Amino acid sequence: MPFYNRERYIKEMKAVLSGEPNFVYFVYGPINSGKTALLIKVFEELPENYRVFYINFRWRYVADINNLLQVLFDIRRGEYQEDIREIITEFFKESARAVKRFKGIPIPERIFDVIFGEKKVENIFKYLEGIFEGIRECGDVPVFVLDEMQSIKEVINTVGKPVIHELFNFLVGMTKETHLCHCLCATSDCLFIEDVYSNARLEGRAKYILVDDLGKEEAFRVYEEFGFGNKELVWDYIGGKIGDMVSLFEEKKRSYKEEEALKRMLKNERARLEWIKLKKLKKREDGKEIWSLLLNFKEHWETTKNQFEEHFDKLLFWIEENVLFYNPMEGTVRPQSRLLWRAIKEVV
Repeated sequence: MPFYNRERYIKEMKAVLSGEPNFVYFVYGPINSGKTALLIKVFEELPENYRVFYINFRWRYVADINNLLQVLFDIRRGEYQEDIREIITEFFKESARAVKRFKGIPIPERIFDVIFGEKKVENIFKYLEGIFEGIRECGDVPVFVLDEMQSIKEVINTVGKPVIHELFNFLVGMTKETHLCHCLCATSDCLFIEDVYSNARLEGRAKYILVDDLGKEEAFRVYEEFGFGNKELVWDYIGGKIGDMVSLFEEKKRSYKEEEALKRMLKNERARLEWIKLKKLKKREDGKEIWSLLLNFKEHWETTKNQFEEHFDKLLFWIEENVLFYNPMEGTVRPQSRLLWRAIKEVV
């Protein structure tokens, strides 16, 4: 997805990374709001002594520890260094100094085989800590980024416990306790944030950065870059959702006129709601109740969790289906996009 200037968020992220690591930071927001693009933009503008390890779980199949190891590590075949400093020196020597973002933690094949063979989570964290300590000793600043990390919430360790809770204990150790490494966790699954917060004891140890859709003034400036003509019409359909702007642009490239393209996009969202009703809710005894909850959003763009009281457990269905966006920090619920809000008003 293209990046469009988000100056306030960029300044906030740079301020976080310029200080001493003290908190685990959650970067969260509705789907297609530009979280990943923002992170990558910030990484590209960091000073030369920053070493960013960016692990993206999007579209990666992580069902167990074996998969997790394969995603986390960049295996250095045929290398036999055992000293952490030697591993870091060799890894950075072969990488251009200008390259600050790596897609895995460097690890010699022999050491990986030991960790992989034992499959002990504590060994993984011990090695990561050694890498981060070595980077600090070299005068550089490590940044550990886990994107769409809700994808690993079902992974368990060798004794049957969720790895995710151990992982967050480790991240707290790297930030709040030893101040070794900046740790950022990006996700659009805000139910995951709420679950992790309560189960991993993150109170006072984590902070949150909301990357939201664009406001109207910002959106209109981006519309100009896309060459959209009727800005009020476009706003009425898609608002400030960057992902929907890209979709509209692609539709227009296929020779559809602007209003026609918007109607096609709306038709797809209506069809998705109808499919959910017929294929998923029809099988549930409480399907009609769940469907009726969308009535609350026909007239109101946003409401609070408290307004649903005992029905919030049923509202979770729409949040999990990415029809509604739940902001756990503010306790509010709203459609994931303006386009979906329009579809809800027409279908429900």
